[in-house]
Amino acid sequence: MRNTRTPSGWYAALAAMCSAAALLAGCATGPTHPALVSARQDNTLPPLVPMRRFVANIDAVNGHVLSPDGQQLAWVQAVGTDVGLGVRKTSDAAEVKSPSTRTFATGTLARPFVSGPTYMWLPDSRHLAYLKDFTGDENTQIFVLDTEAPGARPWAVTPWPGVRSAMLGWGAPGSASFLFANNQRDRSSMDLFEGDARTRTVREIARSEPDSRVLAWFIDTRRELAGRMRQLGSADGSDRLLELRQPDGSWRAFRTVKAFDSFWPQRIDLGAGRLWALTNVGRDKLALVEVDLANGTEKLLAEDAEVDLDYGVFPPQQGAPLAYVSEPGRPRISYLDTALASEVAGAVKTARERGWLEAEPVITRPASMANDVRRIVLRSTTENERVELLLDRTSGQLTRLTPPREPTADLFSPMEPFSFKASDGLIVHGYLVRPLGVKGPAPLVVDIHGGPWSRDSWQSAGFTPTQMLANRGYAVLNVNYRGSGGYGRAFMMAGARETSGRLQRDIAEAVQWAIDQGVADPKRMAVLGGSFGGFSVLAQLIQKPHDYRCGIDVVGVANWPRVIENWPPFWRNRHYFALFYGDVNKPEERARMLQDSPISQIDRITAPLLVIHGANDVRVLRQDSDDVVATLQKLGRPVEYMSFPDEGHSVRKWRNRLAQWRKIEDTLAVCLGGRSNGFDFYELMPRQ
Repeated sequence: MRNTRTPSGWYAALAAMCSAAALLAGCATGPTHPALVSARQDNTLPPLVPMRRFVANIDAVNGHVLSPDGQQLAWVQAVGTDVGLGVRKTSDAAEVKSPSTRTFATGTLARPFVSGPTYMWLPDSRHLAYLKDFTGDENTQIFVLDTEAPGARPWAVTPWPGVRSAMLGWGAPGSASFLFANNQRDRSSMDLFEGDARTRTVREIARSEPDSRVLAWFIDTRRELAGRMRQLGSADGSDRLLELRQPDGSWRAFRTVKAFDSFWPQRIDLGAGRLWALTNVGRDKLALVEVDLANGTEKLLAEDAEVDLDYGVFPPQQGAPLAYVSEPGRPRISYLDTALASEVAGAVKTARERGWLEAEPVITRPASMANDVRRIVLRSTTENERVELLLDRTSGQLTRLTPPREPTADLFSPMEPFSFKASDGLIVHGYLVRPLGVKGPAPLVVDIHGGPWSRDSWQSAGFTPTQMLANRGYAVLNVNYRGSGGYGRAFMMAGARETSGRLQRDIAEAVQWAIDQGVADPKRMAVLGGSFGGFSVLAQLIQKPHDYRCGIDVVGVANWPRVIENWPPFWRNRHYFALFYGDVNKPEERARMLQDSPISQIDRITAPLLVIHGANDVRVLRQDSDDVVATLQKLGRPVEYMSFPDEGHSVRKWRNRLAQWRKIEDTLAVCLGGRSNGFDFYELMPRQ
């Protein structure tokens, strides 16, 4: 594959590596699995896509965000040899043909959603705030840059190692202020602050005192502190109380929420006397409700009989939700605003007529809006691509923001939702990607998500790790086993105290489903997963429900008592761990938890294992992986270890991700007989 654009900062480095790359070009390996060998002989295998296209794709331009006044756009792109932000005016061009007019070398941004948005415009439509996590310890730091002064040094708002800061939202309209929380004073709680980019000053707004135990702060549509959710007791699992701030600064108790119920405000509008929330109180699945702040009466706005609602789509300032999103299989959006629904449908039709979308999209959702909602960034996702569009609702003008890229339909395979009935009758869902051009059973990679309270979601067939694995010749299976989030309270709670039992059986039965469907070769299967998914990799290799040929454990849990006793101080969901795994403070339960931990049964692992861990992981200490590797080495079992000194619970820096996935690629080629593209010359790329 060729890159369609190359920022100037890359030219010298690329040229210097051409001769070395030529010497190493022969390192690619062909398939050895019979189904892949046959496909190669039939010339039906797709071209091998270089690993750099999946982890260091320098022509990627995405994540467009409109400034509040609708006059500017910001997005993520390559800057020099690293990640950065691009900025341009919305009126600069009818269609984006070059990456940007101004670029900012931010470096790798923090993991999305860990501490709020990773980048956002401030209300003055001039300054941009962004989050960094330098070492992977999740102590995120906030920076602000002036987009009208590209050469100026960004303002380090929270330059404190070991302190976690989280973006909450805008300050007053038109100002350069923003609201954030951090735990500098007390590592176990988050105080509320306002920063001002014009004066480069910070002031405290509210403090989480020991007796208040604040879990979250809520900002209203006037961009002022409006509410807080706090824990009523000191014990984990105590009820929570939503309080609303009164004009005199006092707090009014509004709604008590039980430990395993969910009621989280999506928007508070004190002026209109309304609150909108996602809640499962009194029901199985998360629904969208509107609540009258005067009397607490609740009006149901939307629900999905199959799954939890993911989120509501709101206008930037005031107003009720415009739409909501859910994902029973493929994602879908349902509009509450019929006028907006009609305009979005018209924009999709125009994009199709212009050839910007190769097929009817699976979903088109508003990704960003100007304050007046006259300009909207739409993210339109088809089976094979994701295209971002700018819709001007006043003029009807539609602009493609995502630069054109090479077609991928001949490289990648669509992700297919599936479901099956588990042996106890529970319906389990998941996703399957089949390798393109391969007939009959193929080698299988079971990719197990973490959590366990997260879920796998549908993805278009773009440059993702899943598609990389399929491109190498593997069928890829994702399983939303019991205990996963998104399918309602009962389905999630079905995983409690079953993390080593029925939950693991769900994974094994999904694998059997793939074998029975003729998708998977039962003699060539591997398990891969991170965090709880890494624990499941170890559990599957220990329990041996199938003849797995190898496993790849990324930041996986090996010792449950140690993980729970070394939580980050800011974690507050400990009652879920006690429900699912046991109470580490009760000797008999602690003993059972240790017995169920992989480290207590590690001698049963005989298949080759690759272990990957970030040294600064605060969720699962690297010691878990150290112990797994040391024990297997002592037993003489085949095990390899890759550790990153500058990463945490996820590998974020592109050079490290390149090294990680190159190692995984080669490991699976040996284990399962798939293809490897071999050495990638980006592995020689110098650091800035």
